[in-house]
Amino acid sequence: MIERLQSHDVCAASVVLARAFLDNPGMLAVLRGDSAERRLTVLKRGMFGFAHAVQRYGCAEVLKEDGRVRGVALSFAPGGYPPPLMAELIISVGPLLAGPRRVARFALLDQQLRSRHPPDPHWYLWMLGVEPEHQGKGVGSALLRSLAERALQDRAPCYLETDRASAMRLYQRHGFALLDEEVLPVLGARFWFMRRDQPAGGGQ
Repeated sequence: MIERLQSHDVCAASVVLARAFLDNPGMLAVLRGDSAERRLTVLKRGMFGFAHAVQRYGCAEVLKEDGRVRGVALSFAPGGYPPPLMAELIISVGPLLAGPRRVARFALLDQQLRSRHPPDPHWYLWMLGVEPEHQGKGVGSALLRSLAERALQDRAPCYLETDRASAMRLYQRHGFALLDEEVLPVLGARFWFMRRDQPAGGGQ
């Protein structure tokens, strides 16, 4: 079932996100040269801060099966992104612990993605991650339907970016249209930028 992320599940959620993003092109670009084990360590630290910040200042949802976190969605309501200063400080802790070269690449990725946000109010799906062993089983789709319901209540569009073609196709099946595709300067990772507008008449 889908529920709001609680403090006692932040650690479990961060592990799911770290495992889900371990081999994403964006993370490979930021953590270039690191082994998979080292990437996982860095990502666990970073995702802990990300999940904690969104749990406090955004909308963090998890899907659980048998009491265990299987999928995580971190999003911000219209007007909620960029998040407040305290959230930014929480978010920055993990990257800062990763060392100067990595933190510089994290900052570059963040700056390049933020600069492409649409100007109008929107729900921003910052991260969606599913435990690798549970991918392709409807976990991501369930979290996306929950996001769509919130966006419908607010009569607001949704926006996201992804660096995986397989994820792009999933988002397209849930009504997201491709806005742009770009290889980010310096980092060299390809990203797809997508938007989901509310259908005419307010239906999903």
